Amino acid sequence: MVINSRTFKTFDALLDALSKKVPLPFGVRTITTPRGTHVVRTLDDVQDGGSYLCSDQKKVKPFNLDEVHKRQVPWNTTRPVSVGRQARRELVRQLAKRNEVTTKAGKMAENTVVVRTPKRLTVYKNRDPSIKRVIVLHRRTAPNFEALLDYLSQVMQFPVVKLYTEDGRR
Repeated sequence: MVINSRTFKTFDALLDALSKKVPLPFGVRTITTPRGTHVVRTLDDVQDGGSYLCSDQKKVKPFNLDEVHKRQVPWNTTRPVSVGRQARRELVRQLAKRNEVTTKAGKMAENTVVVRTPKRLTVYKNRDPSIKRVIVLHRRTAPNFEALLDYLSQVMQFPVVKLYTEDGRR
């Protein structure tokens, strides 16, 4: 954001403009450096090319700016393969070769590996059935329900907080 004395006459005007751009519950109240060590109190404290953290609280949790500038991986990329996952993958390959992969009921009975197929979901926007999206849900790509809701929020382009079946069950 470009900040100079022509665009913002006072520091309060800057806070008001940032409150409109940054979605915080109580608006932007404090501006600090990313590590939280220096608080910006006037327009003169802002440095050219600097990065700053906006917060709606007095105390700011510092964070590592290098992590922020790293390329964010999409939610559905695979994790690095651990030793345990390598062993499980090898076990699945061996069982698949022998055609010993069983169903879910067989897994409970014999403690063998289950191959899960991806689920195809059709998601509609509430009160507007003309907006619908079809997504493919993998256990590997949606590790928990919150990650699924975040992904649906991105796909539907509005915040998704709850999911319901077509017959109204949550």
